[in-house]
Amino acid sequence: MCNNILQYAHIYAWGRENGVKVISMRFSYKYQYFKLCSFWYHNWLVYAIAKLLVKTRLIKHLWLEDAKDITTQAIERLQHDKIIALSGWGFRFPKLFFKYEDEIKQQFAIKDSICKHVSQYFDSCDNSDLRLAVHIRRGDYARFLGGIYYFDDEVYIRNIREFFALFPHKKVSVFICTNDKQLNLTLYRKQLETCSIHLFHGTEAEDLCLLSQCDYIIGAKSTFSLVASFYRHLPIYHITDKHASLSLDSFKYFEDLFMDA
Repeated sequence: MCNNILQYAHIYAWGRENGVKVISMRFSYKYQYFKLCSFWYHNWLVYAIAKLLVKTRLIKHLWLEDAKDITTQAIERLQHDKIIALSGWGFRFPKLFFKYEDEIKQQFAIKDSICKHVSQYFDSCDNSDLRLAVHIRRGDYARFLGGIYYFDDEVYIRNIREFFALFPHKKVSVFICTNDKQLNLTLYRKQLETCSIHLFHGTEAEDLCLLSQCDYIIGAKSTFSLVASFYRHLPIYHITDKHASLSLDSFKYFEDLFMDA
């Protein structure tokens, strides 16, 4: 989902700069959680027609998977063809992305009903000075890049403990979001008994909203937590080395990390 947000955002920013209308096929039928999905042209019918036009080769389909694919000829086609399909992850324009950053945030504003549910959850369990979001990615991460970002509970627990040490006079609440249905929350509470720890059982959109509403984010390297940090310019620490110690300098911001996503 969040890979698609970043992909579309670059294309949108380029289109905005060049006066080209951009429609997301993915958000026309999937991930219906954002303001963007309420626009009249993001719907199943538009998606079906576009797929048909591409499949029957009635419109040109550009696949720009790498920066080297963004040739002068490709850009001219995008600027001048009345309708064209664009795929691939290589279409990136960082300067334009940040030029239209506020518009991108508005387009991907999470729907009010989802945000309301998260706010009610916070109201029911949180009275802290600081909210720490911990994104524990398991599942597919056991295989992704050979499991390089798949960390056991002790790694997350140690990072949480080191976070507490950075704010000794603050009351910290920890909110865990994870795709691990077997996460041992009892272990976390036992190891970190002096703090308030919550395991949020939300949808993917609710998880994204919750992460974005905390004050700091810790998690394995993932575009999901990265996009969460984008919404409110939150400091985020992506664990890449399980042996590394946590400090305030460990935290980065979206603009520091997003080109590697």
